[in-house]
Parts: sequence; structure tokens; C-alpha cells
Amino acid sequence: MRIPLRIQGISIMRKTSRILLISAVLLLLIPVFVVMAQLEDQSEKLELVFEKMDKASRTFESFKADISTRKYTAVLEEFDPPENGLYFYKRAGDGSALVRWEIKDPAEKITTIRNDEVTIYQPKIKYANIYKLGKHRNKTEYLALGLGQAPSDLKEKYHITFKGGETINGDACSILEFRPKDPEVASTFSSITVWVKDVSGISTQMKLVEPYEDYLLVNFSNEKLNSKIDNSIFKQDLPGDVEVTSR
Repeated sequence: MRIPLRIQGISIMRKTSRILLISAVLLLLIPVFVVMAQLEDQSEKLELVFEKMDKASRTFESFKADISTRKYTAVLEEFDPPENGLYFYKRAGDGSALVRWEIKDPAEKITTIRNDEVTIYQPKIKYANIYKLGKHRNKTEYLALGLGQAPSDLKEKYHITFKGGETINGDACSILEFRPKDPEVASTFSSITVWVKDVSGISTQMKLVEPYEDYLLVNFSNEKLNSKIDNSIFKQDLPGDVEVTSR
């Protein structure tokens, strides 16, 4: 029995419409599949970075390096003059951070953190400011992200995202973005981007972004990992003629 041409035409049109509909749906889904693949790839790369950071954390004792910082002011769209010096970091027996940050140029300033106490000393003007961190103790970790912390601890405090790779000071690095889970912390820095060396699992550059898009760019060079650092350098014995403000 022959099917009328009109019915055959309708059937062909319906099949064609279904094919076109399926094709259109597939075209719409392609970006979704691409995004899913990218997210899966980023997740795998993030885990690889975590593995290196975890390995570094198990043997971490101390870190020292040359440090250069530049403050960017968003409303002016410009950087302040860079500050250059030395940076020392290790952990005390109770797990608290020990920090010494010496600015040599353009004006000498020495900041130390020990026993929950911060001392900021400016030799040229013979002035020092001493204060207790108290509940803000965790702020000492901002300049130590990626320096020997276990990823499991960092995951508790931050949402962490893999942002690609870049070469810094000749070293291949993975870029991680940390967004604080604690709203109080986020009110100080909305995000902290860390460049982690692929070879060591230790950070070599940081970008600390404030809520209004001002940021501090920190770069380490000539890093020395696990070299001996005497705890005495984290305590400042101020000269008698220094004016001291405590709070």
C-alpha cells in the first residue's frame, strides 16, 4: 500500500524537526559540558597543588627570604613606592607564629610578632608601637599563607580555587585564590591570591585584596626553607631613648 506523498512529507518534516531539536539541545549543552570539564580539570590540578603543599607542611620548620611589597590604591589607580627588606617566619613550640619583617628601604621599620604581641619599631624617629593581637591572632597568618600550612587546615578557613599557572622569578607556579569563610576576616581581606612554587609547594608571591579593591602585592625572592633561625630575632630589645606606645 502506497503512503500518500502528503503524509510522507509530514513524516519527513517531523523527523527533520526532531533532528533539528536534538541538535539545538546538544548545541546548548556543549558550553555546559565544557564548563563541567574545566571544573573537573581545575579540581584535579588543585588537588595536585594540595599534595605538594601537604608534603612541604610535613617537614616545614622555617622560612626566610628577601621581601618586596607594593601597595595599590584603587581610587588613584597607582602603586605606592615599593618597600624592600627581609622576612623571617617559623612556628613556636605551641604552634603560634613567629614573624620578623624588616623593611630596609625606603625607611627602616622592624615588625616582630611573638607570644601574641606585635612590636613595630621605627629606628629613624625612635618610636615603637606595641600591642596585643588578642582575638585578631589569626591575622598573623595573612603573610604566611602557603608557608608550611597543611591544606586540611586551610580548607577549614578558606574557600580555595585553582586559578591557573604563571612563572614568577623564573619559577613555575600554581595560582590559588583564598576567600575567607569568616565574615570578620573577609572584612579585612576579601581574597588572598597565592602563587605556589610547583617544585617546593611553598608560596613565592601573594596578593592581599581589601574589600574596596586596594591590595598589597608581596613578592619573596632568595627563599631559604628550613634553615636555622634563632628565636631571639623575633624579640626586639628597644634602646632606652625610644618612645613606646602600648595598647
